[in-house]
Amino acid sequence: GAVGGRRRQSWRASARNAAAAEGSGAASSSSSGEEKKVKRARDPYAETAQSDSGTGDDAGGGGIGAMIEKYKWENLSDEVKEDLKTFFTSLTVALSVRFFLVEPRFIPSLSMYPTFDVGDQLTVDKISKNWRDLERRDVVVFNPPPAFQEYTGVDRSGEALIKRVVALEGDIVEVKNGGNLYINGELQDEPFTNEKAKYEFGPTRVPKGCVLVLGDNRNQSLDGHIWGFLPRENIIGRATLKFWPPWRVGTIQASPP
Repeated sequence: GAVGGRRRQSWRASARNAAAAEGSGAASSSSSGEEKKVKRARDPYAETAQSDSGTGDDAGGGGIGAMIEKYKWENLSDEVKEDLKTFFTSLTVALSVRFFLVEPRFIPSLSMYPTFDVGDQLTVDKISKNWRDLERRDVVVFNPPPAFQEYTGVDRSGEALIKRVVALEGDIVEVKNGGNLYINGELQDEPFTNEKAKYEFGPTRVPKGCVLVLGDNRNQSLDGHIWGFLPRENIIGRATLKFWPPWRVGTIQASPP
């Protein structure tokens, strides 16, 4: 009985040990299985992400490459090539005209009224000064001289002004007798002015290399009767044509051709 009891206890212990070993193995297998399942679950996503990323890169690179290839000059149609040639030729001509020949300007004040009103736009001939001498009554666009800067106390470099040439180098100029302009002792007829000047000026001689410029709106113009003579080298060009607004289109009044 004792031996039988010991056998039964030994058998039970063996059974418990076997069950424990089996349970431990099952837990380990389950854990390993879950890990494998997790790995298997992650791998498709990782592969998909890698695949998508790779596809995107390939597509992006291919898209850019295809676009570059598409717009290479040799791959363009003859019609597109002709349009591009026309566009760039026109652009080159326009820029050349703008910088070297003629440029548009905008009138911001009433200093030249009634010849120019605020908002008028005009063309400035920049080339003819190389072979054509300035004349009295020319309307010129110019960079402000140092005397203008000193008088105003404001740096206006890069800003152009517009006035009318009334006297040339060597002329004796005077404003007197109720605002009338005299050049070398001769009274000047000026139908383009807004009103007679309410100031007196001179007599004084225009120095070498300079001109005297006044605004057509004599009493509303910061011009040569205040800050002095304009060096010819500061002149950008002559105003030649008003082109805007449409109802004011025309040549410049009293300006020599």
